[in-house]
Amino acid sequence: MNNYCLLFLTALFFACSEKSNDEIYQGKLEELIVGDLIIKKDSLTKGIEVRQVINHEGHDYVVSLADRERTIQYYSIHSGDKVKEVKLPFDGPNGFRGYVGMLIAEGMDSLTLISLDGWYYFYYKNQREKVEQIDSRLEFPNSYYSSIYYDRRKNFTKVSKSLYQIAVSPLIRPVSNFSGKTKAFDKIEKWMINYYPQENKASTQTIPFPSGYRLDFLEDHLSYPPIVEFVGNRNYVLFPYSDSVFVLSDYNVIEKKVLRSQMDFNFSGSETVVREEYGFLELKKDASSHLDLLYDTYRDVFIRISKIKESGNGETTRERAKHYLVSVFDSDLNTLSEYTIEYGQGSRLENYFIASEGLFINKPEQTSEDEYEFYKIDLSRFAD
Repeated sequence: MNNYCLLFLTALFFACSEKSNDEIYQGKLEELIVGDLIIKKDSLTKGIEVRQVINHEGHDYVVSLADRERTIQYYSIHSGDKVKEVKLPFDGPNGFRGYVGMLIAEGMDSLTLISLDGWYYFYYKNQREKVEQIDSRLEFPNSYYSSIYYDRRKNFTKVSKSLYQIAVSPLIRPVSNFSGKTKAFDKIEKWMINYYPQENKASTQTIPFPSGYRLDFLEDHLSYPPIVEFVGNRNYVLFPYSDSVFVLSDYNVIEKKVLRSQMDFNFSGSETVVREEYGFLELKKDASSHLDLLYDTYRDVFIRISKIKESGNGETTRERAKHYLVSVFDSDLNTLSEYTIEYGQGSRLENYFIASEGLFINKPEQTSEDEYEFYKIDLSRFAD
């Protein structure tokens, strides 16, 4: 009997030790802050909206949209200075109709753009070389405008010279006649558009909902579209209210991974908030949501950015503090560590990007109208 007890206690000891060693480190993001980046704005630039980071001749540059999304600006990450600006004309041989919804910059001279109305443009050295309307039978303008309306920025990927991948939301009506109800048609899971500009052809692709997700959250318009990160010919798909990542190859699910965390997320969804004559969808005060999934090519890790909850007595999200979690995963999506950061009343985590020097996120307080400031986060400890 004593031998059995000794065996039980020994097994229990090793089990507890394994659990302790397997715990995920959770700290403050300030532990990783090693500096800052100050973007210098001119008097005509009201805000900074980071859409991409490019590396040109060995130097990193932020690509930002300004002027009601018709001006593309390039800022040096080294100095914070604006080094180039492209203003899109409305008319003429280089004209651009509407406003920029998606963009891909390659170097300083090449720009691929898609307007909010679903038109594809290609510019080289400020000269328009191609313009096509993406297949309207896909209801692209409705789908895409809805996607932009709900702050899904990273939804345009160049897979190859002849193929672009576009993440959309087919469930929501366009803003012009938004009614708060989902569409009733058969493309409910057609989250992706494959666009072939050389042939001007497009097709839709299906991404499945996580188990039970459709039943629980279909009527919640902040629960989609999914976040899609394209890495090494695979799509990594994360829905805002799910801890599972689908790994897709040729749009077939080859792996499903639950991302481990020390945080207890509360996926209680959104609510409609009425201000004067306008209605807005906002996450509930105690609600959690995953905001983005980024791949860091320099250190071969994934970064997930999540909103944990809000706090304070304010009636709207703007009047309350926001609590976020930045989680770091290895290339196999195993959790390495996670860090919290808080943004006070009137501020939010709105701009972030990965560059060769690390992760950059906007500071909670922007003290000058002539500058826009980022924290520089050192991720070198996670590199293999």
